[in-house]
Amino acid sequence: MHHGQPASAPGATQGDADARRTGASEVRPPPGAAPAPMSDAVILLATFGAALACRALGFGDGVLLGATPASGVALFAAVIRRGRGAAIATAGIGLADLAAGLGPALALIDAAAHGLAALAGAGAMRGLARRRRTRSRTGDWLIFLAGVTIFAVVVAACFLAAELAGSPLSSLPPLATASLALVLEPLGLFIAGAAIASLDEARLVRADPRPAYATAALGALLLGGFWALLDARIPGPSPGGILVSSAIPFCLWIAMQPRSLDGAALSFVAALAALAMLLDEVGAVARSEFVVAVIYLTVLVATCQLVHAVNRDRLAALAEVEARKRDLETRVVERTARLTAMTERALAADAAKTRFLATVSHEVRTPLNGILGMASVILADRDLDPDLRRSVGVIRTSGAHLLDVITRLLDFTRLESRRGEPEPVAFDVGGLVDEVLAEARFLPYAAGLDFTAEIEPGLPTRRAGQRMGLRQVLTNLVGNAAKFTETGAVTVRVRTLVGEGLRIEVRDTGEGVPRDARERIFLPYEQVDSGRRVGGSGLGLAICAEVMRRMGGRIGVEDAPGGGSVFWIEATLPLAAPAEAARQSIRS
Repeated sequence: MHHGQPASAPGATQGDADARRTGASEVRPPPGAAPAPMSDAVILLATFGAALACRALGFGDGVLLGATPASGVALFAAVIRRGRGAAIATAGIGLADLAAGLGPALALIDAAAHGLAALAGAGAMRGLARRRRTRSRTGDWLIFLAGVTIFAVVVAACFLAAELAGSPLSSLPPLATASLALVLEPLGLFIAGAAIASLDEARLVRADPRPAYATAALGALLLGGFWALLDARIPGPSPGGILVSSAIPFCLWIAMQPRSLDGAALSFVAALAALAMLLDEVGAVARSEFVVAVIYLTVLVATCQLVHAVNRDRLAALAEVEARKRDLETRVVERTARLTAMTERALAADAAKTRFLATVSHEVRTPLNGILGMASVILADRDLDPDLRRSVGVIRTSGAHLLDVITRLLDFTRLESRRGEPEPVAFDVGGLVDEVLAEARFLPYAAGLDFTAEIEPGLPTRRAGQRMGLRQVLTNLVGNAAKFTETGAVTVRVRTLVGEGLRIEVRDTGEGVPRDARERIFLPYEQVDSGRRVGGSGLGLAICAEVMRRMGGRIGVEDAPGGGSVFWIEATLPLAAPAEAARQSIRS
């Protein structure tokens, strides 16, 4: 039975993950790490010793040798060393047969059968390994199962061919030797294969021998119980049934262990010890009780190995998922730290930009006001030369336009740096509209335009809200309307909405706004191409949109009947309480 490395062992999870990504042609039977290299001497001594020990325990009858680990050594030797390994294993088995007293002919048949079986089983395992796409312990075990099956079939076929050729192989009737070989060979392959394939875990067992001690204690307890029941000769259960019943808890214990070598090696020893006790009880390997017990034990051991392989794959998958999770968490932490640092740098740069714009705009605005003032004084002279008046007028118009751009920049920087909103105040909406229109009439590009206000009859004009924000929006909208209207009028209409909402519309008779530009004009630095050379910063409508968002209102644009545009805003402005309205009037 093959078991996995402990989850806490260094490199355990990575090894399992790498095992599934390695080349498909490598064979690793059964599920577990690749077996350690086997030298010629090791192969020879292992096969010779295992075969001779089993014959000494009485497991043999002619060429028939029940549950011998030598078969597992031979199969692994052929897997690792190919033909050379199979040849050395063949020699070891033949020498053991000769040492046990078999004749040269029987020893040759037995050794040749096992050598051919090892080559056939190893070749099949390598062929299946090359075809697989992904590697897993369960898949490795299934490949090993195929090798075990082919090994047993080839041994039985060789024995059958020898018997058909007239060579008596054992004391059993004709054809019985081949049939029993097919039944008895797999157990030795399974118990030896698991131990050999997990030899690389010896370091882990030395580092933490506690699971090995626990497994050994359980095995000794169960073997002791099995021997006691056999010795008591309790009527009813057969010796083979007692053996299988005693082996079930031991196999289940081993199957769920997170490691392989200790369970595999101890199950190897326990199986041979239990079979020796059973053989002593029944008398011969050909007895039905011994054969049936070996069959049940083989099925139990194979099932145990399969369950363990699945459990190891499950543990490896969970460990890989956990490793990937930790890796992702580490990456998220690192990227979050980088993004936080980048965000802090960006915010610091943005704050520096805002401070720079505010400072520069303020410093430029102060001397510009002086230039505009002096230009106005010069233009007030009635006797001014016409050409000079025209030149000074250009200076004043250009200065006014530059002042408007600077004012928008100041508004934008204040809006970005504002941390809180001002408290609502009571004000008169009609008075605010009149104030905005009065200022608009003195704009450089407002000459020849009519500015009018239309307030819905019966509308309560005393409201509470952010007066400065609403004034800033109306000033921008009215200024834009005047800027893009050559002739006609700019009209501000105020009407009520549901509840305490107000809708204020700024209508002009200008060229209008194209439909494809009605959303982007409310973004910073976006402007509509116009035939008029009005210029601007592209910030006015962006400021309006942001102010309305902070007031909880809306802003939009649509076509005006008969031509032009209608820029509208909607906001909830509660009616001002009489006492508050009186206080605001006194302050005004």
